[in-house]
Amino acid sequence: MLFYTLNNLLLILWAWLFCIRKPSKTKKIFFIVVAFTQLLLVMALRNQIGFDYNMYAIGFNQMRDEGFTSLTYKDWEIGFVVMTKLLSLFLPNYIWYLVFLSVIAIIPAAVFIGRHSEMPWLSTILYINVFIYFMEMNFLRQMIAVSLVMLSWEFIKRNKFIGFAVVIVLASVFHQTVIFLLPVYLLIKMQPKMKELIVYGYFILWFYMSSEGFIDIITNFYHEEYTDTEFLTDGLSFIYAIFPLAVTVTAFILVKFGTINITGENKYLINLSLICTIFMVAMSKHAIFERFSYYFLIFLILLVPVIYKSLLAKGINTTLANGKTIALTSEKQRKMLALGFLAVVLVLSYFHFYYGLFENAHGVLPYDIWARFDGVKIIRDFIRL
Repeated sequence: MLFYTLNNLLLILWAWLFCIRKPSKTKKIFFIVVAFTQLLLVMALRNQIGFDYNMYAIGFNQMRDEGFTSLTYKDWEIGFVVMTKLLSLFLPNYIWYLVFLSVIAIIPAAVFIGRHSEMPWLSTILYINVFIYFMEMNFLRQMIAVSLVMLSWEFIKRNKFIGFAVVIVLASVFHQTVIFLLPVYLLIKMQPKMKELIVYGYFILWFYMSSEGFIDIITNFYHEEYTDTEFLTDGLSFIYAIFPLAVTVTAFILVKFGTINITGENKYLINLSLICTIFMVAMSKHAIFERFSYYFLIFLILLVPVIYKSLLAKGINTTLANGKTIALTSEKQRKMLALGFLAVVLVLSYFHFYYGLFENAHGVLPYDIWARFDGVKIIRDFIRL
């Protein structure tokens, strides 16, 4: 746990040096390079980190030995199987395979945050704290799908459904759960109003009352192997839903107050974050919904800076139903609102982070590196090829 705390402290240091203190475009780029190089090293050098680490190591070895006599392996998607078999032709062992997958995880995340976040340092810290980063050390097939969803944001912003659909279909050959995003594309076009929040609230209430029957119907024809497993019968802690719930409700309130401009981009981020919240609440009853939440959680880390910047620029100026006016628009008040929101976000996200570590979510503890044991030999073997 100390290792991950030091990792976070270094990110805060880079944030202060390159983004908070006398910020500039060049410094922002430098922060992204330094921060994500650090994160890449942590991920690439890991040893036995992630509950599925050994499963993928064994899978690489077996598919390498099998060659192309078959294009199937367990229930893994064909895209991931073909990619693994191709990589096995020139990578000396599974460690370098996992290093390669680490690069696939980190580069899209760096591009996604660097290009689209209004506060890259904050989105990077949230990327760690809400466990997107740790998910990428564990769910390796889904990690590739999530990385592709990050790249699909360009198509969402520009209302290019065909481009978005192509990316999602491509992602589905690495993890089929991502195909769920195709119908979601229509939902994110809705205006984020309070009545929408109420409708979704009723949906969650219905889900808690009748989810067992609904899930039984689905598992009768889809992934029957999950029937009566802990993924469906047990839930994760509701604590994981607190952070996205707080951010999403805040966003809806500020939309009603007129603080957040409902541009296409902001509208999409709020709706995607709302869907993320629904899945993270749902996973407190059925753990399987955690899988779906990550496709939307990546957009929540873009929404938080939007809320901060909106509060800093406009503050709050609204008339309530009883005729009372709330006007917090002076420079000092706007700064206090924005900094107060930032403080709450960081506290909640670090609470999420440490609670997850205490539960050893995704199997990331204790941290260890392969280089300490046989890294020199592995590098020599690689150079000999």
